[in-house]
Amino acid sequence: MEVSPKIAGAHDLRAGCLNFVELSAIAVANIAPTLTAVLIMPLMFGAAGNASWLAYLFGAAMLLFVALNLNQFARRSATTGSMHAYTVTGLGNTAGGISAWCLVWAYLFDGIPGVAGFTIFANAVLGTVGLHVPALLTFAIVVFVVWLLAYKDVQLSSIVMLAFEGVSLTLVLIVCAGVLLRHRFALDPGQLSLKGSTVAGVAIGVNIAIFSLVGFENPTAFGEEAKDPLVTIPRALIVGLLLSGILFVLFAYTEVLGFAGYKTTLDKVDTPINILAGVVGMPALIVPLSLGAMIGSFAAVCACVNASARILYSLSRNGTLHPAVGAAHAVHETPHVAVTIMSALFLIIPAALLSCRARSSSISSATEAR
Repeated sequence: MEVSPKIAGAHDLRAGCLNFVELSAIAVANIAPTLTAVLIMPLMFGAAGNASWLAYLFGAAMLLFVALNLNQFARRSATTGSMHAYTVTGLGNTAGGISAWCLVWAYLFDGIPGVAGFTIFANAVLGTVGLHVPALLTFAIVVFVVWLLAYKDVQLSSIVMLAFEGVSLTLVLIVCAGVLLRHRFALDPGQLSLKGSTVAGVAIGVNIAIFSLVGFENPTAFGEEAKDPLVTIPRALIVGLLLSGILFVLFAYTEVLGFAGYKTTLDKVDTPINILAGVVGMPALIVPLSLGAMIGSFAAVCACVNASARILYSLSRNGTLHPAVGAAHAVHETPHVAVTIMSALFLIIPAALLSCRARSSSISSATEAR
């Protein structure tokens, strides 16, 4: 097994602290099935219509081939930030650097919607009791808690991700079961015949599906911290992808079925699962579903911060970034400097976008006043 080169005076990450279940939890949390169910499904239906389930099936199948190829590397070597290491080994430092920065960019802009999603659903929950928290404060709270978990203990982070995503998925699955029960588990001929769908729509839908499944490769970033990494990481890659793919196909089928005959089509709603909870006679689940989406968003941000920090750590160990970024905490054995850098970016970027939006609104209001 290959390992990252050690920098003089630097501590190592905690070896063998993540088992197969925890690695799989990190992958699923990064993919964030709950967020797809509550936010992305209307977009998918707008593109693929009754073929939404098929688009997710195609997308998962395509990425399964990618995962099988990726596992050819994962079975042979395991380091921190392995995707970066794989590219360096095969194509050299320049290509490896490009690959690493693309991964950091992907995790960053995969996780930032989680920060925004947490804020949206937190305010939705607080709104039920007449409270409102400024978005910037909510950004700061969620990023601080994520930073604290990632700084202190990656194993604790993974357990929290597993618990949070498990709770939120359970709530969504209860609503899906209610939809299927309401229709007496009858097959939907419109979806099976792909009624009204087009090849172009399905093609766009497959792209949305692939975006939804981004993060399945997350376990490769934890090569030094995984138990028996040459076995557990390849398995976690496949299991996380297959589990999420199956869930996406189920969510797509049941949500399209549930909105059949509803006054508003699926692509025109913002909170499809909440609406379906009311349709199937489970209005008591509406607030818990918002809570579930909120904690699912938190789990996604946590997964992205942990994975992206390990890519920065790998870049430092490779000599691309300052050696301090490749340091591990003497007590917690986490890449604390890299975690802090990524956490700061997860706060600064959405805060800057929020500031730009407020400034734009202010200019528009001043223009209208004239």
